[in-house]
Amino acid sequence: MCYNIFVRVQEISVSNWRNLGRQTVLPGKGLNIFCGDNAQGKTNLVESVCFCCIGKSPRTDRDRELICRGKDRAFVRVRYTCRFGEGEIAVTLAADKKQIAVNSVPIARMGDLMGYLNCIYFSPSEIRIISQAPSERRRFLDVDLCQTDKNYFFSLSRFNRALAQRNNVLKQAKSLAEAQDTVFVWDEQLCEEGAKIISKRRSFCEKLKLYAAEAHLTLTDGKERLFLEYVTPVKGQTAAELEENYRKALRDSLEKDFNLRYTSVGCQRDDIALKFGDEDIRTFGSQGQLRTTALSLKLAELKIFKELIGEYPVLILDDVLSELDADRQSRLLTFDSELQILLTSATDVPAELTGNCRRFEIKNGVCTRKS
Repeated sequence: MCYNIFVRVQEISVSNWRNLGRQTVLPGKGLNIFCGDNAQGKTNLVESVCFCCIGKSPRTDRDRELICRGKDRAFVRVRYTCRFGEGEIAVTLAADKKQIAVNSVPIARMGDLMGYLNCIYFSPSEIRIISQAPSERRRFLDVDLCQTDKNYFFSLSRFNRALAQRNNVLKQAKSLAEAQDTVFVWDEQLCEEGAKIISKRRSFCEKLKLYAAEAHLTLTDGKERLFLEYVTPVKGQTAAELEENYRKALRDSLEKDFNLRYTSVGCQRDDIALKFGDEDIRTFGSQGQLRTTALSLKLAELKIFKELIGEYPVLILDDVLSELDADRQSRLLTFDSELQILLTSATDVPAELTGNCRRFEIKNGVCTRKS
């Protein structure tokens, strides 16, 4: 088998993906720039690559929205190389189903897609990781951990199913005693899988804390120190401690949960605290500080992927340059020569920022190589 050093998307073939007609695009190594006016299809193209990586869109949870209006199905195929050789991921979306094949073999479970082709997606909306609810920060962790650890994906899936079942019991039970007789079955699954999730999130955040703080110091010329901490309501160092404390927390909260009709404790309440000194960034951070913090997290993600799996993911930058000053633009685009970047922009990117790159123009859903 031929081993390749760098991850690289070699070919993107799409048909009826939002406004994109049937076509094939050939990105190069390093930086690839997709320019065009708004609503021409730039974001749709890179979205299709992200879908092949994680099995969902970073922009919508409704797959039906990805199919071109008036068409009954959409298709995307990405051919790529990585350290294990060449591969291919193909996705077909119809109104009522989604079919994904890896190297022409259909997958039965979404978890089987994880890890073949990894990506990090960054758009202006990613500032919500910093500014919005804890669910956004959990989503951030889960997307990365699912790509780097298939077992995490399956633990998370089992946990979410058990949580839904426990909440259903709490909603339907006519008395606390009735709920108590039934929830213990789901409590055991929540404790087992929740302990695994917490342990892996905590380990990931230890790396994230180090790399994000380092990136933030660089981006702010040492003027700001970023502090990051993983926050979970369930404490414990070992797997046994986590499971036992989880079990106790569920037991102690049962009456409260019955009154609320949902599960109030557990890793579905986890968060990441982000601070400058003692000040919470969500409360006191300016828009510029929020954007810089989001960028610091993205740069940290790149390093974590390299550390955990031995290669960088594909970096997808969707219309982010306008949000950054020239220095931050340069730091992002020249992060590492091993990194393949798919960048969209409504304006041309100056040559002094890009060096050697491959440029494309997208107009009315058609992508044309310019250089």
